[in-house]
Amino acid sequence: MYYFINEYILQKNSSVEHTAMNRVKLFNHYQEPAKIVTKIYDRLLHRTLTTFGLADDEVVNMFDFFQQATNVPTTVMRTDDLRLPVETEVVVGANFSQVLNGDDNLGRVGFIPGTIGRVFYHEHADNQGNLIETDLWDWRGFRSATQYFGQNGKLVLERYYTPAGQTALEIYSVPDTNGNPMVSRVILKDYQGQGDRFFQNQDDLFEFFLAELSKQDAGATTFISDRPGTGVRPLLNLDDGSRKYIYLPINHAVTPDDPLHGDLDGFLKPAFDHFRHFDGFITGTEQQAEHLRTRFPEANVFDMPAVTMAPLAKDGSDEVVPTERRANSLLYVGRIAQDKQIDQLLRMFALVHDRVPGATFDLYGYGDHDYQKKMVSLVGELHLEHNVTFKDYAPELTQKYDTYQVLVNMSIADGGPMGMLEAMSHGIPVVSYPFNYGPKDLIVDGDNGYLVDRGNSLAMAEHVTELFSNPKTLQTMSHAAYQTANATWTQRRVWNRWQRFLQA
Repeated sequence: MYYFINEYILQKNSSVEHTAMNRVKLFNHYQEPAKIVTKIYDRLLHRTLTTFGLADDEVVNMFDFFQQATNVPTTVMRTDDLRLPVETEVVVGANFSQVLNGDDNLGRVGFIPGTIGRVFYHEHADNQGNLIETDLWDWRGFRSATQYFGQNGKLVLERYYTPAGQTALEIYSVPDTNGNPMVSRVILKDYQGQGDRFFQNQDDLFEFFLAELSKQDAGATTFISDRPGTGVRPLLNLDDGSRKYIYLPINHAVTPDDPLHGDLDGFLKPAFDHFRHFDGFITGTEQQAEHLRTRFPEANVFDMPAVTMAPLAKDGSDEVVPTERRANSLLYVGRIAQDKQIDQLLRMFALVHDRVPGATFDLYGYGDHDYQKKMVSLVGELHLEHNVTFKDYAPELTQKYDTYQVLVNMSIADGGPMGMLEAMSHGIPVVSYPFNYGPKDLIVDGDNGYLVDRGNSLAMAEHVTELFSNPKTLQTMSHAAYQTANATWTQRRVWNRWQRFLQA
């Protein structure tokens, strides 16, 4: 079994999670059993999986595993199913119902967002109206946990249940120096009928979880850590026969412009300090792989595309030509963050708009709310309100890519921009700064896009304007981008690369 170690799968994910999703689908497509491993407690996980086309058996969550809830049929729990005392009155609201006994407030029942009356939590109050405990309900319709609160209203204990109602886990908390709850002990209750097991925190429990996954496999176990902050330490402490790999979704050096000598990222440093403990390191680009091979010549480093494509149709019927797309449409896909230099992108587009008044610029992604608010204000200052749209996060961009003509990126650094690969696979030429890592691996300057010197916004605007103004050039570059992606990163080619790497 292959396990891809992640922290979570949420309604809004980064390229880290999307890379793992693509990989698990690829492995299972070729009948190589694989699962994404997640760490955090998430009662909506199994609803979220459907958003991304994942099956329950393609993901294993730590809490599900210990709660014996990895394979649970879904039922709908509503307030009437809670069997509240007959003397209580339920005052129904849009997001929650208030539970009363005369003038006494006994708590409230909250609903899962986006549903009508589907139970998410049930708060219990004392006769003074103070919260004393909260039952938490899983999307699949069973009571998953209970939180208990002290006299100061702070969390002191969490108790997690199996779908049958037995206690599987207890997590105790004490106040930290600021008076906030801090985990002091985790108890795995009567694990496998062999008594209680004690852990200092959830990180220690996660290490045990990975060891149990390895132990239960009849054949060989392979771990690939997608998030260094989640997987490196547990894998360093896992001393068994499993194979262990680290995927680098980020720039390995704190200083992006000094990849050969700069200080290593804090999460990655322990892995490279003990690189012989790992069977290999995986990057998203050849450039980063070469930098790491130079820096750590004895380490096994391999690059692997984050996305895969279907083979080209022989008649070319699956290629969308620029004239079938929205005219003069510019695209950005990624985090809305300062290191992505969104302000430079907007100012660059203002130059494009001066020359091509009908041009539009859509930005897909999410990030810090305050930063995005500043960027929206900048759009107003540039008088581009009718031309620039922040589209937020979209879980599935496949159909949307086919409506755009050009993608731009001015990032300072990246571990491999997934949006760039995806855009090219849809025949979108890319105009980008040549940052580490991604652009120089993907873009052939003047063929399927343009590489622009960092800080030269004017040159980028000129290239975008040229593509918008010259249909022949746009068509030629669009076709080149499409051919590059769909001839290079096909499922079969990428799968063969995985086979060569993992069997080496």
